[in-house]
Amino acid sequence: MEGLPKLFVCEWGACRGQSMVEVLGARTLDSNMRYAGFWPRLGAIVVDTVVLAPIIMLSLWAFSASKTIALSFEIPIACLFPLYNIYFVGRWGQTLGKMALGIKVVAVDGESAGYARAFYRHAVDLVFSLLTSALTLYALMTVTNQDFELLTFDARVQLLTTTTRSWTDILNWLLIAWTLSELAVLLFNEKRRAIHDYIAGTVVVHAREAQVAA
Repeated sequence: MEGLPKLFVCEWGACRGQSMVEVLGARTLDSNMRYAGFWPRLGAIVVDTVVLAPIIMLSLWAFSASKTIALSFEIPIACLFPLYNIYFVGRWGQTLGKMALGIKVVAVDGESAGYARAFYRHAVDLVFSLLTSALTLYALMTVTNQDFELLTFDARVQLLTTTTRSWTDILNWLLIAWTLSELAVLLFNEKRRAIHDYIAGTVVVHAREAQVAA
């Protein structure tokens, strides 16, 4: 088989040669996979949000309790959703939401996603979470503990929005642009891969087909 020509395939920002046998094998693998589109993936996000709702409520309690507690809880809670995705996708290829919807994240060659791909897949989400936390921490540091205690919950929220308004607006527009770009790319390619899938070299498939392909 060494005499067969090689094709070059790029993933993870690197290119490698593939023999015709490997290419034909990849096509067979593709035929065994049913790619998950927009609605199953949206449903998985909704389920995951419900699963993490108690943690979201905990963040509201921390913000209403005291400045010290709010500072202590801010980064762990803000990073929870991307870290939850990284761990579950790295460990099982599925979050609880994806398990409920019967879809799974795998590498483009059908292998398990693994922790490295899971990290790259959610790296942008993690960056947005850290930037949001940094703005929140900055706003909290502009007020003393005593003054914070005197503020109502609504006044505390207003403090966050007014102190970092320009940066928050920029971050929100960047997040909107990222989300819309993800959606556009997902809808207009055959394998329903979003930008973060191209970054990580992954694809989302229906779990039953993923087991058959494996």
